[in-house]
Amino acid sequence: MARSFVTPAQRKRRILRDALLLAVVLVVLILRLDFPILTAEQALEATQDRYFFGPGEVITTLDYSREANKVKIGQYDRYYILRHGDWYAWCGVNHYGLFWQTGGLDAVENDPDLPLVPLVVSDWNSGAVLVISNDPEITQVEITFPISAETKQGYTLLSASQTESTENCFLIPYTSGPGFFFPEDLQVKGYDAAGALLYQSPKPESWATRYELR
Repeated sequence: MARSFVTPAQRKRRILRDALLLAVVLVVLILRLDFPILTAEQALEATQDRYFFGPGEVITTLDYSREANKVKIGQYDRYYILRHGDWYAWCGVNHYGLFWQTGGLDAVENDPDLPLVPLVVSDWNSGAVLVISNDPEITQVEITFPISAETKQGYTLLSASQTESTENCFLIPYTSGPGFFFPEDLQVKGYDAAGALLYQSPKPESWATRYELR
């Protein structure tokens, strides 16, 4: 069988076609891998898309990417508190050299019938709890949760509180040390400006069943 003759013009068209196809494949891979991401805002948008959230309104931002001496909350360089309708989210992204990278996102739906609605963001030994307040008289929020006891076997309770809020959101950093707690292990309390207790969530069953705390 005689081989078909390829003219220089045909060869050039094939090379151009293959180059265009390769460019399209590279663009698709870049979009799928979320790289490169040039700004934190793009990383935030990509993270929300990945977790099917929002797009949410940014309530506040915590930036650790340029503050090496500042104690970080958790593992990310920048955090956002977001709101989308009745949903609130805690989103973190990281900064590497010239580029940003998508991160993680946790969300909770607000329940207007509850004075306080918590969202736990845990990174094993440090992190934060975002507490949404539906009671304008609450000016201080306290969280209590179990951690591993350092001096003996078993668990003990640790508390942390916050008086600063942004648009009815209290962000309470914590360092639990040796231990890790789950959302169902958390108890929240709300106080007014005079220090009077206005609300206290029920004591979690896990304190007795899982941690043997009475």
